[in-house]
Amino acid sequence: MACVQVYLCSNPEESVVERSLLRQRVFPRLREYCRGTHGVEFRVIDPYEAADPQNWPAEKERLQILEDCRKNSLGPFFVGFVGEQYGDASLPEQIEASEFQCVLQVCQRMGLKTEILERCYQRDENAIPPSFCMLNPTGNFDQSGVQRDPSEENNWCKVLPEVRRILHDVVNQCVQEGTMTHDEAQKYLQSALENDIRYAYENCSIEDIPRCICYVHKITTPLKPNGVPPEQQTQLHRLSQLRDHFLPSLVASHKALVYCTTTKCNRFQGYTAEKRLNFAVGLSEQLHTDLKRLIDGAVSKERAITVDESGQKSLCHIFSSLYRIEREEVEHVKSYLRGKNTMFPFILNGGPCSGKTVLLAHCASQASVWLKDLDPEVIVYFIDADNSLRQLLKDFCERVDSSSTSVNNIFQLRENFKRLLTSRSPSKNPLVLIIDGLDQLPKTDVQPDLTFLPESLASNVKLLISITANRPAIPAPLKRFYPNSTLFYELQPVESKSCSQLLTTRLQESNRKITSGQQMYVNQAFKNCSVLLYMELLHRQAVHWNSGFEITEDTLVQEVHNNIVLMFDHLERKHGKTLVSKVLSYLTMARYGITAVELTDVLSCDDEVLASFLPPGDDVPLILRIPEVSVESLLSDLKGFLVLRNILGTQTLFWVSRHFPLVICKRYLCLEETCQKINHVLSDYFSGFWANGTAKPLINKGMEIPTSSDVPPNICIDRQVPSQPWIFSPPFYSSTAVSQSTRTYPNLRKLYRLSFHLLKSGRIEELGNQMISQVYLQAMLQAALADELFLWLERTSQLVFPRELQLLHIILRSSACLLRNKPAYLPTVLQAKLLPFLSVFPTLEECVDSARSKGMIPQNEVYAVLPPIPSVPYTHCTLQESTASQIMQSAGSQSGTVVVVLENGAAWVCNGGIFEGFKLTKSLNLQFRSVSSSENIFLLSTHCGKLFLLDAGVNAQPKEIQTQHRENRENAILGGVLVSSDKIFVWWKGQNIVSVFVNREEYTQLHCTYEITCVSCSEDSDIIYCGQNESSVTIFDWPKGKILATFTCPKDIPIIDMIHSEGDGVITCVDQAGNVFAWNLEIITEPVLIGENHCTTKDQVLNTDHGGDNILLICKKEQIQLIDIHHINVLDHFNPPRGKTFKQAIKDQDSRFIFALLRNCPFLLVWKCSSGQCVLSLDTANCQASKLLKCGATYLAAITSVGVLIWDMDLVTASGLGPKSGKKVKIVAVGSNGESCYSADGSKLVWKWAISSGKVEARFLHQGYVESMSVSGDGNYLVSIATGDIHVWDTKSGENIHRISGSQAYKVLITPKGNCGVALSETSPSRVWKLQSGHMICSIHHNLRNAAISPESTFLLGLKSGNLLAVSLWSGNVSKCFSCRSDVVAFHSLHGRPDYVIVASASGTVYSWRLTEETICHQFKLPDSSLCQPEIFSLSSDGGYAILSISESTINILDISNSKLCSLRTEGPVQHPFVTVRVSGQYVFYICFSFLVCHNKSCDLHEKPMLVVTRLTDGETVGRFYLCKNPSTFTVSEDLFVYIGYEDGSVGVYAVIDAKMGKGWKKDGQSPTLWSPLDEQLIWSPLVNPNLTWVELPLQLF
Repeated sequence: MACVQVYLCSNPEESVVERSLLRQRVFPRLREYCRGTHGVEFRVIDPYEAADPQNWPAEKERLQILEDCRKNSLGPFFVGFVGEQYGDASLPEQIEASEFQCVLQVCQRMGLKTEILERCYQRDENAIPPSFCMLNPTGNFDQSGVQRDPSEENNWCKVLPEVRRILHDVVNQCVQEGTMTHDEAQKYLQSALENDIRYAYENCSIEDIPRCICYVHKITTPLKPNGVPPEQQTQLHRLSQLRDHFLPSLVASHKALVYCTTTKCNRFQGYTAEKRLNFAVGLSEQLHTDLKRLIDGAVSKERAITVDESGQKSLCHIFSSLYRIEREEVEHVKSYLRGKNTMFPFILNGGPCSGKTVLLAHCASQASVWLKDLDPEVIVYFIDADNSLRQLLKDFCERVDSSSTSVNNIFQLRENFKRLLTSRSPSKNPLVLIIDGLDQLPKTDVQPDLTFLPESLASNVKLLISITANRPAIPAPLKRFYPNSTLFYELQPVESKSCSQLLTTRLQESNRKITSGQQMYVNQAFKNCSVLLYMELLHRQAVHWNSGFEITEDTLVQEVHNNIVLMFDHLERKHGKTLVSKVLSYLTMARYGITAVELTDVLSCDDEVLASFLPPGDDVPLILRIPEVSVESLLSDLKGFLVLRNILGTQTLFWVSRHFPLVICKRYLCLEETCQKINHVLSDYFSGFWANGTAKPLINKGMEIPTSSDVPPNICIDRQVPSQPWIFSPPFYSSTAVSQSTRTYPNLRKLYRLSFHLLKSGRIEELGNQMISQVYLQAMLQAALADELFLWLERTSQLVFPRELQLLHIILRSSACLLRNKPAYLPTVLQAKLLPFLSVFPTLEECVDSARSKGMIPQNEVYAVLPPIPSVPYTHCTLQESTASQIMQSAGSQSGTVVVVLENGAAWVCNGGIFEGFKLTKSLNLQFRSVSSSENIFLLSTHCGKLFLLDAGVNAQPKEIQTQHRENRENAILGGVLVSSDKIFVWWKGQNIVSVFVNREEYTQLHCTYEITCVSCSEDSDIIYCGQNESSVTIFDWPKGKILATFTCPKDIPIIDMIHSEGDGVITCVDQAGNVFAWNLEIITEPVLIGENHCTTKDQVLNTDHGGDNILLICKKEQIQLIDIHHINVLDHFNPPRGKTFKQAIKDQDSRFIFALLRNCPFLLVWKCSSGQCVLSLDTANCQASKLLKCGATYLAAITSVGVLIWDMDLVTASGLGPKSGKKVKIVAVGSNGESCYSADGSKLVWKWAISSGKVEARFLHQGYVESMSVSGDGNYLVSIATGDIHVWDTKSGENIHRISGSQAYKVLITPKGNCGVALSETSPSRVWKLQSGHMICSIHHNLRNAAISPESTFLLGLKSGNLLAVSLWSGNVSKCFSCRSDVVAFHSLHGRPDYVIVASASGTVYSWRLTEETICHQFKLPDSSLCQPEIFSLSSDGGYAILSISESTINILDISNSKLCSLRTEGPVQHPFVTVRVSGQYVFYICFSFLVCHNKSCDLHEKPMLVVTRLTDGETVGRFYLCKNPSTFTVSEDLFVYIGYEDGSVGVYAVIDAKMGKGWKKDGQSPTLWSPLDEQLIWSPLVNPNLTWVELPLQLF
């Protein structure tokens, strides 16, 4: 962010109160205003803020600070206070020798002593021109930073007034004699106040004058008789000239902002403290108003600039400006860029500090000049600790190819990077890519992975890479990677002569030089070390040498790092060790650099630093922060080595050389505890923990604090640090239908840095809580940091909240395309996909709806009240090599880790929630053959017979285990591994040997008679059971090395599985045919067969599965069996769908579900064991799964040919137990109270859904299939039709009050008051009866189409023979009839005007018919009769609007009150059954598919329909909700509730909030309650037999 940087000018002696009040009240408010309103920083530098005047900056440094404010500030940069005190004259720090000699001569002629002047000033021949420089009390120049003696300081303070008096008199005499001009004399006579003001106004452009503000305060007090002392008259005269002439002249000529205030005082009381405070308060308010106005104006005029997020352009400009010595390698680069047949990269190799970075930056700046006719595209990357390979590749791909913006997969990025460099179109401009410091990329393995580099380059692509010579791990692999390249260049060292010449030039720039004697030693030093950084460090010393400074061989320190240490020592003496050490530490540890104002804030939060700035005495201030000027003074001494870098749109401080951080880490940050403390303070600052006036305890234990012993150990002090919202804006939450306000500013500094520092400080739980904060997620998305967010979610999930963050990561990634374009849709996405799973992970509740939990109601929104459970989210872990080599072997661990072995011998590891697998042992180039697992241990075998063990809990590289017998193991495939305690049992396919490993070393081998197929062991792992090919089992006591027993199961079929029940002393064996045998092992040497079950199907067993519940699953091609291990009997069996066969099946830990993999089926089927119903299908990303893995009780994995799919088992359970009927919902009905809704799917059940609790309250059972249903307005009665019988239910008790037969009704209408019902029939009379008693009122012998009951329950309205009839509900006779020239095709009653009906005819005419008087009150002729579709026609309750028809993406609406035809453009194609209008004509609801095209395969929301609500009065979209399933029907209630039935039998309820119209729902959404076994019994049964029968009587009886 930009910064408003203001220099505060004043006379320090008379402005103490004013400046203190400004620091406490005004500046913090202005800072919050700037950050929140404009997204800019605010900073004020008061040169006199330090408590000790000895720490006030000298004039040169003070004016440099003022100049920096003028150059860098956005808007105002200077505020001046002029009062009644002018101040002492500011003595010049340097006087030219000729001028000083003149002063001495005049001084002698005047009879004044010159000794005091000669004592204060010393001749320095190293100055250009030679000058006399002021010394400090120690006899050195002020710049030396040598510590001072307090006694000398006191003497010095006594001498200075005398020096000022002498110079004042002498200079005035010189002016009178003409030896010195009036302008030359001013530097001896002007005070610091006048110097600052004149510099601000006279040394700036006309445009800068309005950026300055000056306040003049005059105090009028009648003079006492003795008048003004003579020594003050001169100062008063100069003060009068300044405030009465100079400043007013600026107002007249340049309209400068100068405010003058006069305070009249009593001659006896004078300027009292009360008057001073009143003036200070008024000044504060005025300054606050003026600065706000200037800042607002400056921000509005500021042109929008492109943010260089990575800061690479800024770095290139900085480094190229440091190119001062011509290098011959530049010509090589120039020739390479101009060359035509350069197939390989240009590799520049050089030692540390040799100037590689500066040289490449210079070449990058000159490339456009060298290739000016070709207009090249130059991209530069300077790699540092904040970079990663992923970030480099992604940034490059996005800049070169705009279609790569959504790619974040590291494998895809590698391929895109190589593609863009090898296949660039010849018609495009040349591309120049420069990568500096390739060896600085974070190391992920022993051997660097250079496979992201292209083997050759396109003809119009140039690639330049720099590497460090002392790191052989990079140069050698590069030469092997490009064996035919001759473009490897060694950067030669700079000649010592060139360094000496450059040093001379650099000194001359500062008006300095060195003596010939000093030059001799400097030349010798350059012969030993001629790197440019050493020259710069030596320049920093030489600029302070005076001509009398003696240089010896020991004076100049060799090597760069030693000189950096020397510079730090100098800074510690000048500024204090505590301040310097912490400033350097924060500059180094802060990610992406740190700004000056942030540095001051952080130092103020550091107790050790703040303690050194406590004022002396016992009074501890309640508000205190580090003076800005103290920080600025130290930063000024680091200029040149510390530069401003534009990153993330903010000017941050950045080390120009990586060797400074290296020295700082070694000197100050060598302890891990110290680094954690630094990161802890940074975390506190960016989290805003101590903001908004929150006082932070100052823990003074172990610190030297200049206070008495009475001070408490913990002092609470407000550090005045700013708040740190995620987004600078008023109110954060806005409508999901409207884009975010343009006046919101993501807090990029916090977004990029807080997570990093929380991690580094060890505050993992806080990091996890941040990741599940919706405000954080929204801010990251709004800042276009979706990829960064995904990486942090993935990284944090490995440390805390693993399953919760994995789910959140999957959901956000699957909606990435939508959220990138519309970040405001995040709450909608979370409600649709995460809210249904809150019962599984309640920790995520804050993430779903943080605004509502804090009492904040969004402006406009469609909100999920009862969302249906969506498809189960999963991790699709991709492998880089899987496209070229298929997965051959796989194994899973209990922690959710999956290891796969590819056909090419590579092994990859996948984890839940991590979308990219990583390759094992890239540096060893091992060729793996097979993998097996037990618990969290993986065992991998290689082609050469080696074994490697990988512990998934440790997450490290595999380690080889020692084996004694490798014979016959080459190319052998692992049969399995069994881990028990510290014992590992391993066997191979086709072999009869079990190897026993103890402490990962082979201990012994167990030999069996036949090939071993399976192994089990006892709990103490001393007894081993080996199942073999010939149906035999051998029992070993392996510690004793003997066989205990061998037994053979009947059938002579290979044993494939054994289940050992130690408590029962029974082992259960399963053979390949599916036969099960139980053996009693109470006497282990004499096993006894006690039970067996013979399988009746002929197919071989595909797999078995069992857990801790004594249920065995046996999967065959045509059937799955569940067997009770205790009783050896079949509990149940499942058959595959018609035309399908099983490939594999497993069950969950509690045997609630069976997961079946079918052949030639792109999804997994999930059966509910208790009901045998297929309740779920799991998507496999359109890939055929080859294997299922049960990873403990937590994860389920499916192996495909190109990757691994991983589901969370609890989410699968939640989805499987979620309430749904399994059939498409046909009808959704709801009463006016809205507490419950009802759904029917054409089965025998009607479901009652409780909206408030989110569960299924009950199901109404019928003896036939439900054809229709209705709910009374009060919700007390449910009327349904099943197989011709009408059922009347009491919805509260569940009682079937009446079951009426003989109605032949197809639909039942219920009067608005809920008293009566109308059974509509097409083949017999329609009956009107009372719901509660069942008594019939009348029969209607007219078969009406589209029948509806009038709002006052008087008439039954319907169409017959092209007319609209109104039949009395009390007599059954036709009371009213509407007819016109053409047939009536549609009609609708008005709820607000019950005596009116809107009628539409086939000719396109719309009538308003008054029912009571049978008069036509209004009519409107449509331009086209096709605009009215009878099946679509619907009306608002007040008759204001009518929906006429729907085309693919247009809804035609008639504004009846204004007789105007409107067309509403929808957001996508509308499905005809899904449109209606409700709520007094104000809203239209429709469901459509989005027009947006998504190219992201993992994004699924664009494929789903969305619910859209539009306000008809102004056409504004109130909200939209992306539905996670396909709807089948929906209805809308008058209180803005939307009820949607889905194709899978579930129901969703949604509420509309419209703050503009004052309408909406105020309660929280609910996660659907999962079914329990008791829920399945909550079924209300119907009457066994009808209790009422309607009989059709002959017409003559009526």
